[in-house]
Amino acid sequence: MTIARRPLEADARLRAKNQLTLPEPIAEALGAEPNDFLVFEIDAARPDLALVHLVKAGFAGALTGIYGTTEDVKAFIREEQAAWGE
Repeated sequence: MTIARRPLEADARLRAKNQLTLPEPIAEALGAEPNDFLVFEIDAARPDLALVHLVKAGFAGALTGIYGTTEDVKAFIREEQAAWGE
C-alpha cells in the first residue's frame, strides 16, 4: 500500500435510501474489500466531518454472544437503568 503524502479526496453522491458507492481510491487506501464493514463516526462539534473506520469482515461479529443473547443484554440494560431511579 502506498501512503499518500497529502490528504486523499474523492467524491461520492448519496443516493436514494442513503446509499453511496465508496470511491475506488478511498477503498484502496483503506484496504477495504467486499463484505468488510465501514463504521462512520460523527463528532457533534463537527457534524460536517465523518471519520471512517474499517472493520474487516473476518472480525465483524467475532464477539457475538460473548455477553449472552441480545435479549439477555437488553434485560441487563433494563435492570441497570431501573436501578438508577432507586
